[in-house]
Amino acid sequence: MILYEIVLSRIFSVILSYHYVFAILSLAMLGLGMGGLLLQKVRRIWPSVGIHVLVITTALITGIVTALILYLTQVAPASWGTVVTWIVLLLPISPFLFFGITIASFFQQAPERSSLLYGFDILGGALAALFAVPLLNTVPAPTVAFIITGVVLLAGLLLSVIFPERKSMILLSVTTLLFVAGGIWLAPQIILPVKTDQHKDINRVLYNDSDKGRIVETRWSAFGQTSLMESEELPDEKMIYIDGAAGTSMFSFQALLEDSTLRSDLTSNFGQFFPFYFLKDSEKDSALIIGPGGGRDVLVALFGGVKSITAVEVNPDLVQIVKDYEEFNGGIYTRLPNVDIIVEEGRNFIRNTIEKFDLIMLALPVTKSSRSINGYALTENYLFTVEAFTDYLNRLTPEGRIIFVTHGNAELYKLLSLVLTAFEKQGFSNPQAMNSLYVVSKHNMPALVVKKTPFEGKEMQARHAALHELGYDEGEYFVPFQEQASYTLPMPDDSSSTISWSMFDENLYKLSEGTMTIDEVAKNFPLNISPVYDDNPFFYNFDKKLPYPFPQFFGLFVLGIVVLIFPLSVKKQPEQVRMGFIKPFARHPELKKFLLIFLMLGAGFMMLEISLFQKLSLYLGNPASTTSVLLFSLLLGVGIGSLISARVIKNLATALLISTFAVFISSLVFTYLLDELMVSTTSVPFRAGKLTGLLGIAMGFPFPLALRLMKQHGLEEFTASMWGSNGLASVAGAVIAMIIGIEWGFTTALIIGGVLYFFITLLLVVQELHMINN
Repeated sequence: MILYEIVLSRIFSVILSYHYVFAILSLAMLGLGMGGLLLQKVRRIWPSVGIHVLVITTALITGIVTALILYLTQVAPASWGTVVTWIVLLLPISPFLFFGITIASFFQQAPERSSLLYGFDILGGALAALFAVPLLNTVPAPTVAFIITGVVLLAGLLLSVIFPERKSMILLSVTTLLFVAGGIWLAPQIILPVKTDQHKDINRVLYNDSDKGRIVETRWSAFGQTSLMESEELPDEKMIYIDGAAGTSMFSFQALLEDSTLRSDLTSNFGQFFPFYFLKDSEKDSALIIGPGGGRDVLVALFGGVKSITAVEVNPDLVQIVKDYEEFNGGIYTRLPNVDIIVEEGRNFIRNTIEKFDLIMLALPVTKSSRSINGYALTENYLFTVEAFTDYLNRLTPEGRIIFVTHGNAELYKLLSLVLTAFEKQGFSNPQAMNSLYVVSKHNMPALVVKKTPFEGKEMQARHAALHELGYDEGEYFVPFQEQASYTLPMPDDSSSTISWSMFDENLYKLSEGTMTIDEVAKNFPLNISPVYDDNPFFYNFDKKLPYPFPQFFGLFVLGIVVLIFPLSVKKQPEQVRMGFIKPFARHPELKKFLLIFLMLGAGFMMLEISLFQKLSLYLGNPASTTSVLLFSLLLGVGIGSLISARVIKNLATALLISTFAVFISSLVFTYLLDELMVSTTSVPFRAGKLTGLLGIAMGFPFPLALRLMKQHGLEEFTASMWGSNGLASVAGAVIAMIIGIEWGFTTALIIGGVLYFFITLLLVVQELHMINN
């Protein structure tokens, strides 16, 4: 089940925009919880169904849904785009609903064995996390989805050994087996985004009027689907896309040398090259390029005369494609002795290197795709934060500078807010910091150049003249130490009307004059351009309110709380209660306590997992392998903790109390001592894995202990319902963690997750005191 969830996140990262991935995975978890709640109804409708039949049915449903997702998104016409998107959003609920029914059946049949069942269930999830990355690096994600279907089928066949053989079961098994074989054989190696998705850059090439773009090859890995495209209209340029988005160009090096027009796209027509007109030889000894992609930034640095270039790219498939096509691109990653290409996450590299550079170049890498295997993190998160800019400054030589290229004024302003905030933390006011930067703009792609030390007036005068002469004044631009020129001009079609025109961007000029602060600019700007930090690294969130789909999830969360009030507040006799789902709480008041416990366990678990993973990913780097390591170690710890809890025979309530308090204390330790804990002589992944594993051991105790405690109280008939409630609370916990992370930071989410466990501790303490007093 865990492996299927991971594979779905990879498939959906391609076919839909990245912001849908979290929604889809949350809906999958919703199906899982609903399965537990619906188990009793399934038993009433189908009382003779064996658990082996449920497992095989789950396998068949999983295969059918996977096939539908792949088929609908690839063959549906563009006019069906919105309908297909909604269908695909809802389809994953079905297999996870059956997963939920099946797993809840195990717990319902043997609640006294919950520690063993839960332990081995979670250990299976740990194995999935361990094998996910190597499996996805070897086999395309669509094929892996059908392999998983086969694994679930195998589980059902193993179970069927202990049940009487039936023709219906044989027919079901054969049907599923044929479906698995057909899926593995026919699963597409290349999948494309939904045709109407404008966030996917590859759609603009595949479905434009000329219709001359074609995919040359595609490579799959845990990082995603990397596709190489070419077009008859651009014979000297190939495009590389990651999950159908974030296109990056790979140029023919020979064509650049021979064609001055093509070469001008990298020089006179690209703002990133402008600073090279003025750099001295001593100011371009070395350059660090973060996110070089197909090599465009490397070519800019080469034509600019940089002597030594270090290029850091997070996607290994992209790097390998550039290397494999060295005959086309001139071997920019293989044949040039002054170019060193490193496969690593950029921020992680900058934090760990001791080398200093004259230039740091970032053409704002945008992945537009979920990269972590659990679908919650984006690759670019930690490249553009206030702390990241401080790290960049620390890696510059005294004469060094940073060159950013943005995609419009919103990105420019948000990037500027990071820069000014970072300078402010070093004691420089906004006007002082503005003397260390300038902005040029061409083709609506502003370039921001930031120097470690302030510029001088004379050199800025030369740059000001050059940007007008070379045409780098198309849009927002600014040069310090230069006077603003403003005019009132008549409208071309109406001489009685006038329009105001200013040479420099008005906001940037007012910042340099000190008549406006960056906070005031952010307040008046229509989009969210406030600075972001490592604790809430959502640079590409430009919504002033919660971004889609979180407001919708938040509404469901509020609705869930309203519904929850009914069973928790009921004081009537069972015969006076009309609503069916409330009657058990009227008959068994003790059930209210267990409902609260399982809800807080589900929400708290997901909040701790998401917030801790997000914070630890800063230290580990590569998002795919990072989450694999963390998920494996956490689930391994949870599984071990659950198995150890099986040795607790007496005093289950006390053991539950101690374990929840241990989780709370651990959350506080991670909140306030994480930096110190991650400083060690051992490797960073081992350290992170050890920390999450130890937390997992403590988190492995409460859930099975609570189920066994229900058995002691004679409430075992509600085991599946509590398991389902826990699953639904997990959805709420995931949503709340992300909302808090966006609004207030993941440290706050981590604390609240721990506090939920502490509430369980308090609930149990109150109960123990009540029993003592009575």
